[in-house]
Amino acid sequence: MVDMSSRPTPATPQEQADIETLSAIMGGNLDEYHALTLLRKHNNNLEKAASALLEGDTGADDPMYADLPRLEPINAPVIGPGPRTPPPSRPEKGVIDLTKDDDDELARALRASLEDHTTRFGPSERAPDPNWAVVPSNVEASAPAGMSQDDQAMSQAIEASLSYTISEDVYHELPLEQRVRQGDTPVALRPTLPSETHAALILHGLFFVPQFKHTIAQWLPLLDPGASEMEAPTTGTAYQAWSLLETYTHMDYVRMTELTADAPLRAFAAECWSSPAERPGDVSARFYEKLVYAIENVLQYNNINNPERKQRRLMELQYGEHNADPDDINTHNLSVVRVNVRSSPESNDLLSALSAEFAPPDTLKNKATAKRHVIVEPSEVIAFELIRDATPPSYDAVLGRKSERSLFKYPKSLYLDQFMQESFELANEKRMAQRGLLDGIKELEARKKNLLNFNDKDTLADLRSCLYYYEHVAESKDDPQRAEEIKANKEKLSQIIEKIEEDVRSIDTAVAQARDEAQGILDCPELQKHRYDLRVVLVHDGLYGRSHLYSYVKQKGKWWKTVDYAVTEVSEETVLTDSTGLHLAAGPYFLIYSRALPQEEEDAPAEWPVDIKNNVKHNNQALFSHLPPDVLSRVVDPNSPPSSPVIPPTPSEYTISSDIVEPSESRGEPMDTTD
Repeated sequence: MVDMSSRPTPATPQEQADIETLSAIMGGNLDEYHALTLLRKHNNNLEKAASALLEGDTGADDPMYADLPRLEPINAPVIGPGPRTPPPSRPEKGVIDLTKDDDDELARALRASLEDHTTRFGPSERAPDPNWAVVPSNVEASAPAGMSQDDQAMSQAIEASLSYTISEDVYHELPLEQRVRQGDTPVALRPTLPSETHAALILHGLFFVPQFKHTIAQWLPLLDPGASEMEAPTTGTAYQAWSLLETYTHMDYVRMTELTADAPLRAFAAECWSSPAERPGDVSARFYEKLVYAIENVLQYNNINNPERKQRRLMELQYGEHNADPDDINTHNLSVVRVNVRSSPESNDLLSALSAEFAPPDTLKNKATAKRHVIVEPSEVIAFELIRDATPPSYDAVLGRKSERSLFKYPKSLYLDQFMQESFELANEKRMAQRGLLDGIKELEARKKNLLNFNDKDTLADLRSCLYYYEHVAESKDDPQRAEEIKANKEKLSQIIEKIEEDVRSIDTAVAQARDEAQGILDCPELQKHRYDLRVVLVHDGLYGRSHLYSYVKQKGKWWKTVDYAVTEVSEETVLTDSTGLHLAAGPYFLIYSRALPQEEEDAPAEWPVDIKNNVKHNNQALFSHLPPDVLSRVVDPNSPPSSPVIPPTPSEYTISSDIVEPSESRGEPMDTTD
């Protein structure tokens, strides 16, 4: 039995008015005793009580009233001693009786504002008449009515795919005078077959990775047993490496704007990009892995400069569990790190994707038993395949899924320390602190949601609607008491709104500070020893064909975009924010980073074999001899003259017009390894 002596004292007239206000805020679903408890808990401060109520505190947890039975809502008739006139019934369809002047006016206005089909007071929020609508800036004026940007992109992609004919995607050559290289503009590397464009772009991109370029330039195969002179290899991984050696020498010294990639593509037996349904990143990753296997093998086992056969981690990092020994057979070599492109803007970046792969949140909860993967030994070059859901955005909408709309962000430089074995303990400690901050952000955002929403309705909008009523609609009709009530209600509502807005601002500030701290918590000197710089970005625009894959490469501080034979300089911002393919589940799909180097070392010229270099110089002279005089007068050749007078008689494997320019065909000829 409830001890009636523990009941609170009856509410004063002012408390009764405030109780009805609080009940109205909750749509009539707060009983009188709990409302009075909450009000007195906050010393009869209506603002604080209203804020606490919106944050979820209904006064029900007060131990003083734990045993009290739940009473009927305040707007229900009261049965018992001390009869009380019930407040007027809730107006139908949100219509407020403007003629009423009783003391329940504020409560009825608030309740009406919280109804599901209420009429709000204030400026109209009705959508404009479509006949007067202006075409949005992101929708083409010629687009059918109601077609979104995503639908337009998908329609254009389908139309382009249906109109694509592989027989028409042929290899076109520019006139000779238009193929003269200007200054230090990079050379394009083009395949004859459009289905090999992805592989040609990787070969082309690796030329601009300093570590890879200089390693290839310094490599020479071992002499055959009993041989006194070196001959160019014709089989195996040495043949593959030699094809790169010749190709890259041409890319450095040739004075043409483009070279054919067919010879090295044949050497590596490049897999074709078979259809528009296949992700170019998948076939690119397989080609890259094949290339890495060949190069790592030849550098260790067929390298005149490595007689001890020491392993060099040029392109394969070693990874395993965080407590693994470098010689542990359970560790693995990895040449391509595959990361998933997320749909959430908060985690749609390379570092977040790597954290999800190497340090998923569930492994942070139980440090003792979790088996985390780390980089045991890093490589000098590291490649990332960016994997997107192949389902186009329009199909996502049909299936009721939220599709990706934010750019995937990748930095111009990144530090791998937080994923490495040597930094595991410190990185794990930092991530635990980061997780705490992120959990705190979630709690703050939940609190903000409770403040701003009730029963899936916008609390502030409803309160402002009530305030608008008292400021612009309610009339006192020369009744002083009525005028005083209107004034008091306006003040109460204004104070409640101001308090909620102040709390929201405070939450937003706390969230911003916590987010900044969480984002930068791993940016400390102890975790910034292994810096890698972006060298290559491969991009897919979502369609199929040789001109729908392109690359960005960095050379001597400048970024260059290569689309088939066209090479143009672009800004770094363009490279990092290219939105091409965003609405077709495409975009950047392959990134190559390498260890940061001093600028002078990064820009240092490669020392290519003299014989191949001389052959390229001779072929440049042959090119010049076929140019019209007016074009030749504008040609500037930065190369020194050939050191050998010998002109190779054999046809070209690398240039487009082999009947004009004839670079080296060194196979079968002795190689002069002297300078």
